[in-house]
Amino acid sequence: MKNTTKRSAGEQLKKGEARTATGQQYAGLLNQHQAIQSAAAYPQLAMIAASQANPQTRAVVKEALQTPSAAAYFAEQASPEAKRTATLSARELEFFEVGRRYANTDYLTDLQAMEGDNLLREAIRIQNLQNWLLFGIKQQLQESNIINGQQLGLSAAQEFRPLLQQKRQQISAGVSRNG
Repeated sequence: MKNTTKRSAGEQLKKGEARTATGQQYAGLLNQHQAIQSAAAYPQLAMIAASQANPQTRAVVKEALQTPSAAAYFAEQASPEAKRTATLSARELEFFEVGRRYANTDYLTDLQAMEGDNLLREAIRIQNLQNWLLFGIKQQLQESNIINGQQLGLSAAQEFRPLLQQKRQQISAGVSRNG
């Protein structure tokens, strides 16, 4: 993540340099640049956070695995770490919950064999299809946000690097006038 969005456009000033008018302008530009870099990094940080195993999912997984079709889907789709710990990340849980109901042929076979409340079951299938499609759209948006964040980071570095270098040269030359 650090190599894709957190690009430095300038160095930190020494105390004496920061007290000059030009130094204060430089510090302001650097702060503005760092705020843009923070915004650029957010989509990746959110995805990384959503990829960490969550011990609270253990109970959900345990309950779901009591159903043979869900157990089969878990065995086929879960990551080696999820299988080892019986925990899922937020991203894995979302994938599992949607996929085990819609993209799992064992579940579809189970659903066809169920009796009573067929209309309700059909509504569940349709809802699960919608969830699956929305999940795919969400993944695409996350990927686009990561790319947009990377582009924002590159753009900010290109814009701020020359400004910060110019201010740095003024500081080094002892120029402290406003300008």
